[in-house]
Amino acid sequence: MAAAASTSTHNWVGIDWGTTHRRAWRFAAGELIGRTEDAQGLTACAPHFARSLDDLLRAFDVGAEQMTIVMSGMVGSASGWQQVPYLDANTPLYDLPRRLERVVQPDAPAGAWIVPGVCWRGEQGAVDVMRGEETQLFGALRLFGARSDGWYLLPGTHSKWVHLRDGRVQWMRTYLSGELFALLRERGTLSTIMRSDQSGADSSAREQAAFESGCAVATDAALSHALFAARARVVTGGLAPESSAAFVSGVLLGAEWHDMANKLGDAGVVRLIGDATLGAHHARCAARLGLVTEVLDSETVQRAAWAQLREQGPR
Repeated sequence: MAAAASTSTHNWVGIDWGTTHRRAWRFAAGELIGRTEDAQGLTACAPHFARSLDDLLRAFDVGAEQMTIVMSGMVGSASGWQQVPYLDANTPLYDLPRRLERVVQPDAPAGAWIVPGVCWRGEQGAVDVMRGEETQLFGALRLFGARSDGWYLLPGTHSKWVHLRDGRVQWMRTYLSGELFALLRERGTLSTIMRSDQSGADSSAREQAAFESGCAVATDAALSHALFAARARVVTGGLAPESSAAFVSGVLLGAEWHDMANKLGDAGVVRLIGDATLGAHHARCAARLGLVTEVLDSETVQRAAWAQLREQGPR
């Protein structure tokens, strides 16, 4: 069931409900009055989404009555609370407030809605999808208005590269960089050295140099070989074990930028929705290609999206 437009200012909760984490914002009369985050992502709470939502609302000291709850992310996936079909990328993101779907599962609050994800299809069978990032891009549209066209990078477990034009996802590509980093650090050949404690007054400079080395290796070799270079350098004394994680991070992020180089061309600026630390890493990768990044604070972007959905979404 599609949502109808509304200018309601009653109690309103926006939830970014991902695979491993959940972030929530509570608004009343248009003002932010509560903010929380926890590890109750899809993998932790499924299939007890209704109970988990009740716990979240209790943390805000509110009930679901007379409350609008809008959720984005993996909560709308096939393994989430209720599967919501992807929107075709040709659909303007400006339409999101009218495309929300009401949650009709047992025990779901009457005012609970899910934001649909986006599916992009290209030539020769190319296909890519997103859930949650479309809401952040919607927030960027509110912030930039007519200046919103261009390239966006949304790093995370699954890093998303998106080109927006006229409010539409014209092109997108996903990389497993964040997930690969976590897996490599947890198990396998590189896990022991990547878990090494970082120490020493020069650790920051040392790690930056290791990151830069990883970026350089990524441009000259297949990813699997570039990653193994971390172990080879450690065992031969060319890389300190405590810098290996920075080196691997450089390989993974450098591989993304190297793969995107031809597509980006002379884009000039890539807008990155994330935190300053991650933005600094990507800025170094961008500089190698003669590009720059503009970091958009994810909190600001998300709150802009919630503001637009409160104004135009369901009661």
